[in-house]
Amino acid sequence: MDQIANVIIWVIVIQGVFLGFTYIFSKKSKSNANKILGFFLLAFVFEALSSDFFPYNYIGSYLIGDYFGIPEVKLFFPVLFLHYVLEKLDRVSTYKIYLKVNYFLAILIFCLTPLNIIFHLASSTSIRYVFGVELTNTLFMTSQYGAFLLTVTAFVISILETYRYRTIVQNEFTDFAMLQINWLWQFILILLPIIVLWGFELAYVLSGGTGPSDYLSVTWIFIFIFLYFFSFKAFKNPNLFEHVPLYTLKEKEGRDDGKENHPCTEDNSARIISAMENRQLYLNEELTLHTFAKEINMSSRLISSCINKNMGVNFNEWVNHFRVEKAVELIKSDVKNTLSIEGIGSDSGFKSRSAMYAAFKKKLGHSPGHYRKI
Repeated sequence: MDQIANVIIWVIVIQGVFLGFTYIFSKKSKSNANKILGFFLLAFVFEALSSDFFPYNYIGSYLIGDYFGIPEVKLFFPVLFLHYVLEKLDRVSTYKIYLKVNYFLAILIFCLTPLNIIFHLASSTSIRYVFGVELTNTLFMTSQYGAFLLTVTAFVISILETYRYRTIVQNEFTDFAMLQINWLWQFILILLPIIVLWGFELAYVLSGGTGPSDYLSVTWIFIFIFLYFFSFKAFKNPNLFEHVPLYTLKEKEGRDDGKENHPCTEDNSARIISAMENRQLYLNEELTLHTFAKEINMSSRLISSCINKNMGVNFNEWVNHFRVEKAVELIKSDVKNTLSIEGIGSDSGFKSRSAMYAAFKKKLGHSPGHYRKI
């Protein structure tokens, strides 16, 4: 059974190396985010391989199983993972210093292996004997616990930032496709079983256990399978603000966070609805809360407040309500089915086919084709 598990793990490891290099060197899906994703996957594969599945312990007389005998890469997990998520969410600049500190610590621990090799070549010794067994052991375990805590922190930050992105899109953007980010949630949540497994292993060590626990090999197999699947889905998706026009990004960064001086009255709500209906501003595919506010000369904060309080929905849902109704009207009036669904979607203000289908499913529970007259 152990031999079968090891064969499967080696196949998975080779696949992981292939995927990692694909993410890094892909020309079709070239981006900083995907390069980071590739390095994250390679670090993860290397850690699994070096921790438990190397078939040998020595390279010549050099002991690779010693503390820092091979590069310690655990500290790269949290920083590469978080960096990737922040790249997708266009939030790297907010955490620039935090990421730099984490990369510095990861590289610092990584460089202990070259130092260990120098000691071996110069005097046939190692870090353990130069600095003492107790200090080396303390440094190693500190890096393990530190990497675990930083991974938990990266997991929490990723969830909070993804939720923040969803809230911004709901309240300020009208492209329904921007809310279709299950692939990112899945990629983030796959880290949870890894954290749990890691926590069990650290607890096992703290309780006096030595060596990997019995269930570790099988657990690695399941984690790799899910990690590869969700990482590939993440690899194929662009950065979430990649197709947002530059002026919209500037508006996103400069949102009106000041206090609103005018209350959200029924007259204000009526004015907002009237402007959208009569001027059909929802037909603008690039419409945002801020461009709408400029069009009707009203504070974006007041508009958002009125829509949320008096209409019971967010800006994204409210605008796409008009678009869906317009699309249904066009579909039903197209008796001879001469118009394509894509064309109807564009004429209704939808930026893409996927945005149209997602909005229809959300509001009506059916696809646009359901309303075609046969």
